[in-house]
Amino acid sequence: MIVAAAIFTAVVAGAYALFDGSRRLSARAEARAEMLQTARAALRAIEADLRGAVMSGTAYDTGFIGVDGGSENEPLDVLEFVSVTSPSAEVSMDGFKDATKTRRSDLSKVAYWIEKDELKPAHGLVRERLGTMLPPESRTRREEDVEAVSTDVVGLNLRYYDGQWRDAWNSQQTRKMPRAVEVTVRVRRAEEIEVHTARFYLPVAAETPEATPP
Repeated sequence: MIVAAAIFTAVVAGAYALFDGSRRLSARAEARAEMLQTARAALRAIEADLRGAVMSGTAYDTGFIGVDGGSENEPLDVLEFVSVTSPSAEVSMDGFKDATKTRRSDLSKVAYWIEKDELKPAHGLVRERLGTMLPPESRTRREEDVEAVSTDVVGLNLRYYDGQWRDAWNSQQTRKMPRAVEVTVRVRRAEEIEVHTARFYLPVAAETPEATPP
């Protein structure tokens, strides 16, 4: 009986250890899948705005500005630019032919940065999208204009390509926009951090000729 009890105890202990290990692996795999999904959603949001990036040439446009900030382990870059989106992009051909339907483009000022203050309604990777273009000197940041893209994104690093990769960009100095942007997000879940990178081609910006200084 004693030998049988010992064998039974050893078998149960082994089975529990195996079950616990499988549970830990499953939880880790699930967490990594959620982090990957978070990173993809954040990158898609940035890509959607970058695809429509333009230099409007108006007094309301401060240009395409990318500021390098933070550190290597905690990148806190800031990006600000004008983006065009078309609400009628998904309208059918019949709808497009209908002259009674209004079709317009939405020109907005967009900004991305990492908001570290978790007490604010929008923190983590946030986006500000101003549908009403205002002169830079009269523009004030309002909390209602800022939305959280992902509270799990704690780092944002950007690089800009125009023949070579640069850590910052200022179209007021270059008089043009980069041809591509590399976006790296750092996603945190509990104590885990994963880094995901994607590169986006700017179709409108790349076709825009270099502006001649006034």
